[in-house]
Amino acid sequence: MADTTNAALSSRQAEWLPMFLVVNAALSAIPVITNLQWPTAMDARVFTVVALAAQVGTAMAICGLPGLLIGMIRPLRAWALPAVVTLTTLWWVALLIDARVFHQFGFHINSLVIALVLNGGLLGQLGLSPGFWLAAMVGTVTFGMAQLFFARCLRDPRVLRLRGRWLVLVLLPLVLATQALGIWYDARGRTDAMAGLRAIPWLHTATARRHLVELGWAVDDRSQRSLAEQPSQGAALLYPRRPLQCQAQQPLNVLMIVVDSLRYDMVTGEQMPHTFSFAATAWQAGQHYSTGNNTMHGLFGLFYGLPAMHTNTMIHHRRGPELLRQLKRHGYAYHLYGGASLHGARMDRAVFVETDAPLHTAPSHVPQDMRDRHVVAQMVTALHAQPSSQPFFGFILLDSAHTPYAVPADAEQRYMPQAATGAHLKTGRSTDPVPLFNRYRNAVLKADTLIGSLLKTLDDTGLSEDTVVIITSDHGESFNDLGQNDWGHNSNFSDVQTRVPMLVRWPGRTPILESAVTSHMDIAPTLMRHLLSCTNPPAEFSAGLDLFTDLPAERPLLVESWTTRAVRAGSQTLLIRPYGIDVLGNDYLPVENARPPDHTSAVILDQMQLLQPGAVQAAAARASPAG
Repeated sequence: MADTTNAALSSRQAEWLPMFLVVNAALSAIPVITNLQWPTAMDARVFTVVALAAQVGTAMAICGLPGLLIGMIRPLRAWALPAVVTLTTLWWVALLIDARVFHQFGFHINSLVIALVLNGGLLGQLGLSPGFWLAAMVGTVTFGMAQLFFARCLRDPRVLRLRGRWLVLVLLPLVLATQALGIWYDARGRTDAMAGLRAIPWLHTATARRHLVELGWAVDDRSQRSLAEQPSQGAALLYPRRPLQCQAQQPLNVLMIVVDSLRYDMVTGEQMPHTFSFAATAWQAGQHYSTGNNTMHGLFGLFYGLPAMHTNTMIHHRRGPELLRQLKRHGYAYHLYGGASLHGARMDRAVFVETDAPLHTAPSHVPQDMRDRHVVAQMVTALHAQPSSQPFFGFILLDSAHTPYAVPADAEQRYMPQAATGAHLKTGRSTDPVPLFNRYRNAVLKADTLIGSLLKTLDDTGLSEDTVVIITSDHGESFNDLGQNDWGHNSNFSDVQTRVPMLVRWPGRTPILESAVTSHMDIAPTLMRHLLSCTNPPAEFSAGLDLFTDLPAERPLLVESWTTRAVRAGSQTLLIRPYGIDVLGNDYLPVENARPPDHTSAVILDQMQLLQPGAVQAAAARASPAG
């Protein structure tokens, strides 16, 4: 009987809570609404409203749950109301700051934003003076007191009450509807509906596009041709910032060869003889960095000329790179091949989303160690059949050097002893890296042989004199080089995982070795300027630089992984943490008492707001004019 009485008392004491949470949820939607870009279609607008209601409702439920639980414990019952008031006040503070950050940069508060706040760079960009923060602190305390007064008023039995179970019965369907509609609109390519969610803070919707396509319930993104015609001007995404002016008279062909996981130190006469010979005829980067330490983020920067932090934005908008748009406008044929599926790196959802050319890969029955040979043979056939009257863009991703480092039995195995297939899964701090590294090197040797076959095909078909050939990688590969149990990639931003080869053989250009720091972001603006004669400054569509102009010796570069991001600045890595920025040296260990360079924050902020309408573009001021 006593337990029942206590439960009843606890329930009555919490009767104020549902109304308190509902009012706060409704009001907290207002700052979000001020940032919303409302879709045109009515169903998309309804979806946006449902998602917003679900998100603010979930946030309020999280704020209210601790108070409800505390109220069930008699000694702590008096703290239930202050706990809820404190949490809701903190939610409001985070929400208002996030709304301001999103308005300025198009990003919600995340580890990068927090690090920039703590480092001091973001506050100046937001125009928030010390006096503002003093006023904000006073306002926060005042708001908290008002919340406390409101909550106490709701405890008056004469005030209208809501039942908690009713809120659950409303909130749960809203959350489920948001996820279900998110899956459906994403699969159907409804860019307007998905883009409408961008302003809702910290909202994530599930996806199942590939499975729905296989079931025949959705259409592959790249076949939805109407998406390619959607204007970007005046929308939430401003890419490019102005229409591009490109008038290529006699465009050259392009063949881009990407060797997955190829380290920067692999291009030697012994390790990659065909590629090494090619390098002697090419523009060669001495310090070139990928935009990520994984395939998706590395290839994103290569095609878009943007930091990989913008990957999800482009995927949500179904917006392909401007480089491929212009190539299509100039009548280029496409030859797109991957030893690994190009769908797995989400290239079908970002890079090639507006391209109707097929993404070729080897059939499933082809053994893994033969898949690269299969797609190279297909590419060779396509090059032989390519009409000389039509320019082409060829892309091939060789997967040999990616784990498990596929080496066919009949391939040359120069480096021994060699680890068995799958041994990369059993690595640890005490593992001898030599056998595994030898297997990797044999896989790289095999990839080099295939590169030699492609280069020979260009010579045999007479295409070499009219083809720009680019050889590079999406990221590097670690073999415990740092002694920190670092294996493979996507685990750190050291040279062995982010620094890659970059070779560009351009007909008519003198081979050189460039000593300046260069980036994957530089390839798109270079091709746009010199291949397609685009006269726009690179800053209007890219964060990269023209490789054939005077380049700064050093520059900060934003790099991305699946879970975090960093800035490469000279010999240092600025690892962005939720609590600030860790400065790491060449050995990837913390540098004591080090602070990030003063200009680093400005560069990051500039790249964050690159695609935002109305944002101040410092990049435009420092960009090299098209000459």
